[in-house]
Amino acid sequence: MPTASPRPLSEGERTLISVTAAAVGVLGLIGFIISFATVMDAAKPTFGPLAFMLPLGVDLGIAVFSALDIVLARLDMRVRWLRFIPWTLTAATVYLNIAAYADAPGGPDWFAVVAHAILPGLWVVAVEIGTHAVRKRANLASPSRRLDSIRVSRWLLSPLPTFALWRRMVLWEVRSYPEALHRERERILAKTDLQDRYGRLWQYKATRRERALYKLGELAPAGTQTAPLPPPSLVRPALTAAPVRKPSSRRPKARKSTRPAVAPSEVDELMPLGWQIAADHETRGITLTRDRLRDAVRQTGRSISTDRAGALLARLRTEARPTAQEAA
Repeated sequence: MPTASPRPLSEGERTLISVTAAAVGVLGLIGFIISFATVMDAAKPTFGPLAFMLPLGVDLGIAVFSALDIVLARLDMRVRWLRFIPWTLTAATVYLNIAAYADAPGGPDWFAVVAHAILPGLWVVAVEIGTHAVRKRANLASPSRRLDSIRVSRWLLSPLPTFALWRRMVLWEVRSYPEALHRERERILAKTDLQDRYGRLWQYKATRRERALYKLGELAPAGTQTAPLPPPSLVRPALTAAPVRKPSSRRPKARKSTRPAVAPSEVDELMPLGWQIAADHETRGITLTRDRLRDAVRQTGRSISTDRAGALLARLRTEARPTAQEAA
């Protein structure tokens, strides 16, 4: 499946990005100049002659950690908690700017409070938008590390099944959303096959291997061949011959059957198909029974009765699988 990759930027887009970055820098510089004097005056009683170092250090820390967050995002090495450092420093700057106006004796000066708080807030918003854009391009450049997001409309229309789908994407390490939908379709079909085969209590009646494969998302639905069958010469007989029992002194009572017996020659034409079905069931770890053999043959478009399926299964159990030379 071809993966998306970031397209190269045109000359006009590069120019627009440069102009936008310069405008964001000017915005940060304006906010720094306006808040510098206010914070320095508020810090003089505590820091004395070094009061100018406080706004300089805080604003420089905001710029440095914001730039570091963008650089790490570009290198696809972003530290998620790093974004909280410029947020905290910006909150401290806003508080130092508005503290004198919010605690004024005549009541808070809301114009001054909003005026001193809006510029640092705009700086943080601009840096977050730039970091988001850089991170998106870094994710497109390395799609193997990116987990596709699920549309918001699907979350709103079907929240619980969507959460289950997202959970399986995480547990099965499926990062592609279309591939996750394909595997979800196969999972639903496999569950339907198990319900048809074992009934509503299939979780208790199915074999442990089938339940494990279903839980791992590796149980293919009936009629779907996940991998090509190996050559007949490399496949062991699908089913071993029935064990030979010691003769008993008691003669078994013959059961009277109203159905006519099926002659062995009536299943000769179905033997090649029967060997393929037996090999497929052996590969998937499923015991081949008369009903499963009958259903598998019918899925290929051939008609077969239950008695004929029993006769075919008996021959598969008693006869050895022909080699490639014999089949040719």
